[in-house]
Amino acid sequence: MIQKVNLLQNNQRSFMKPKTVVTSLAVNNLEKSLAFYRDGLGIETPGIEEGIITLEIANLSLFLIEKREFEKYSKVGGSAAHISGDSAECILSCAFETKEEIDHILSKVEEFDGKIPNPPKEEEWGYTGYFKDPDGHLWEIVWSKRRRTKTQ
Repeated sequence: MIQKVNLLQNNQRSFMKPKTVVTSLAVNNLEKSLAFYRDGLGIETPGIEEGIITLEIANLSLFLIEKREFEKYSKVGGSAAHISGDSAECILSCAFETKEEIDHILSKVEEFDGKIPNPPKEEEWGYTGYFKDPDGHLWEIVWSKRRRTKTQ
């Protein structure tokens, strides 16, 4: 505790500076997840390697790991794997350049066994849509009026 206080007093507040951040999600069926993310959403991936699907999305490395394999890691930290279903352990949020991108993504979700809990919605600040992947992991996709590109 004393060391922590001394760091803060010396204005060294940001001492955790990772090179990259990886989010890992447990899934029931790797093949179904692969089809959803690669074929449905068009996210490039080398496929399934050693029981893990690696997705590289702007500023995020996302690992989809079969539930039993996931628990080899999570149980070390004292936690069981959680498959979302109707609850959300987190919301994965992504911003897009246009509303049309959001509509295009949502048009693919149900075709590849995902779910859209509600239609996309115009907001005062922009446009937002939500979907769940085949394991129920919740995604929020947004377009902000304040974040316009040069072409808009």
